[in-house]
Amino acid sequence: MKLIRCMLVTALLSMLLTGCWGSKEIEHMIYVNTLGVDYVDNKVVVYIQMVNFSGIAKKEAGQSQEQKTFIGKAEGDSFDAAIFNLYATSPQRIIWSNVKTIVFSEAALKKGSVINQVLDVWDRYYEFRYTVWTMATNEPMEDVLNTPSIADLSVIYSQLNSPMRTYEQSSVIAPLYLYKFIWKWREKAETVRLPFLEIAPDWTSNKKPSPNISMSGICFLQNEQFRGCLKSKEILGVRWLEKKTQRTPLIIKDDKKVLAVIVMNKLKFSIQPKMKHDKPVFDIKVSMQGTLPELSANLNRKDIELKAIKVIEDQIRETYLKGLEINADVYGLSGIFYRNLSKEWNKLNDKGILPLDSSSIEKIDIKVNLTSGGISKIE
Repeated sequence: MKLIRCMLVTALLSMLLTGCWGSKEIEHMIYVNTLGVDYVDNKVVVYIQMVNFSGIAKKEAGQSQEQKTFIGKAEGDSFDAAIFNLYATSPQRIIWSNVKTIVFSEAALKKGSVINQVLDVWDRYYEFRYTVWTMATNEPMEDVLNTPSIADLSVIYSQLNSPMRTYEQSSVIAPLYLYKFIWKWREKAETVRLPFLEIAPDWTSNKKPSPNISMSGICFLQNEQFRGCLKSKEILGVRWLEKKTQRTPLIIKDDKKVLAVIVMNKLKFSIQPKMKHDKPVFDIKVSMQGTLPELSANLNRKDIELKAIKVIEDQIRETYLKGLEINADVYGLSGIFYRNLSKEWNKLNDKGILPLDSSSIEKIDIKVNLTSGGISKIE
């Protein structure tokens, strides 16, 4: 009996060991970090950025090693066809479960069918995830994916792959997850606000240029159509009507002289739609708290708060008007109107677009509570 038991135990242990025989070493697979999608000469062009994870591990362990990124490229008549053409040139199996970011070129955004192809494949293939960052650019895609991170950090810590680290410190352009992109892309009356990337030349290393990726604007899409992009200085009003805003600076000027810098936080807002003279109009309420890290003029608390209110209202209205110039509903007013006054929206909309003009924002009520002057006291 003892011999039989020993034989059974040995057989069972052997069966457990065989479970590892079909496994693959991670260094024998290609893990995609960033996916780029372009559209050139009626072809979908796919780029993949691969990061050497062994190099990251050695650097975090204190060992100096140059960080390398590898870029793969293929084209096809559709997104999936381009992917299979990429497989044909890949030296190892490509793994998609580690993708952190998708970057669309402006050309791809203007071709709505390309976006739908990407989303369709994303819905069907089990390795893809929806919690990946979604961005746009008009820079050459290969240059964007080849831009190294500063301070010898891996690209996985750059604004391309980890945008929330910068946004938490200075909330101007909110990062966008793919699942929210899909929702707003497909939902009636919604507006997609897609962060826009540029290669910033401002950084240097040992007096040599060290370009860096940065968010420099927002691209707007509505009803599965590309509307256009606005630069950072043109969309300063968006942050005041963004739920994710955590900490954002407000500069108060007198002509060209800076009077004060206020860091705003604890922001709350509401947008109330209504009908007036058979037209859609909106009342906006915004409240926030602020701290004062810089004061260059003899101003009391009330003066600073009033000046801040004026600047914020101007930014909200100026950004709205800039959006109208490219036929973009920058604050998603059409979607708010649709959810609250659906019967009126169905009567007023023209092919899914609510008619908006410069008078559609009727009232803006702003409250600023200056809670701290930093380590100094304010009157």
